Amino acid sequence: MPGAVRVVVVLALGALLSGCGMFGSSPSDPIGRRYISTEVEGRPIPGGGPLQLSFPARERVAASAGCNRFTGTADLSGSRIRAGTLASTRIACPPPRDGADDWVRTLFAGTPRWTLDGEVLTLTTGAVTVTLTERTDGR
Repeated sequence: MPGAVRVVVVLALGALLSGCGMFGSSPSDPIGRRYISTEVEGRPIPGGGPLQLSFPARERVAASAGCNRFTGTADLSGSRIRAGTLASTRIACPPPRDGADDWVRTLFAGTPRWTLDGEVLTLTTGAVTVTLTERTDGR
């Protein structure tokens, strides 16, 4: 294979693999990472949570706070999470977890500011601050 063609193929393959998450995310990027809450300041999660949050792909978010699981689109630009319409499972959760879904909706409606410091992701709205730690246990 001629040298110029080989370079183009290698560059294209690298772009494809990095776009698929094959090389992981950067330390300042939550994409491809999963988190679990360790602290909530402000309104607590009904039933105690925890909030499980992941960014399975660019512009995708998944979350659960102890009841149903939410998935949908999310724009993380400008250090804000701007979630689109989130689809969810429809399990009827008993008290006190029955309020966890509204808590998740309220969190994302507040367009939380996010910061990432190593394995610690912090989400902040005017009403709540959630500290989450990266999950690396495969669950």
